[in-house]
Amino acid sequence: MRKIAGFMMAGLIFILGACSSEMDELEDFYMEFQETLEIEEEIRDISSDYNALENERGQIQDNLSTAERGELTEMGETLEANTEERLGLIRAEEAVMAESEEKAAEAAEGIDDIDNDEYRRHAEGLITAADERYDVHGDLMGVFERVLNKEMGLFEHLQSEELSQDTIDDRINTLNEEYEALTEKQDEFATATERLNEVKNEVYSIFAE
Repeated sequence: MRKIAGFMMAGLIFILGACSSEMDELEDFYMEFQETLEIEEEIRDISSDYNALENERGQIQDNLSTAERGELTEMGETLEANTEERLGLIRAEEAVMAESEEKAAEAAEGIDDIDNDEYRRHAEGLITAADERYDVHGDLMGVFERVLNKEMGLFEHLQSEELSQDTIDDRINTLNEEYEALTEKQDEFATATERLNEVKNEVYSIFAE
């Protein structure tokens, strides 16, 4: 009986050791993937600067309809400079997300090292959710650039000697349509981010079991 009990204990130790090793493999992957989130922390400052410029743009643009003809050139110059700064911030965010995506790809290379099938599926699901989010973010940045370039066209026109109210109205109407498209894409990105967080929490919950 003692010998049987000894075999049972040895088997239990082996199983626990195997589980621990498999958990370590998942944890190694997860910790490397977490570095993508650390990289994206830079976007907070970028977003803060962008929002400040956006507020400035909104205040000036609200005054366009009541501005005197002589004021429009200076307002157009200010708005053009504002837009150039915002374009720079958009490109800075694109660079951060490209770095994040590169780190996610590096983390994905470790999935083959995860022996446990269930753990590997969780890791693959996390990478899939992250890739979908990167794709949506790329689309979002494309819409942002399109909107800002159209804004630039309007603000350059404000400095033109051939300025006309009809042209301004047409450009503003076009911009309003672009703003709607931008809002839709922002909502899509928010949904993709929520999905990524859900999958990330599913992986994290394994460590708490």
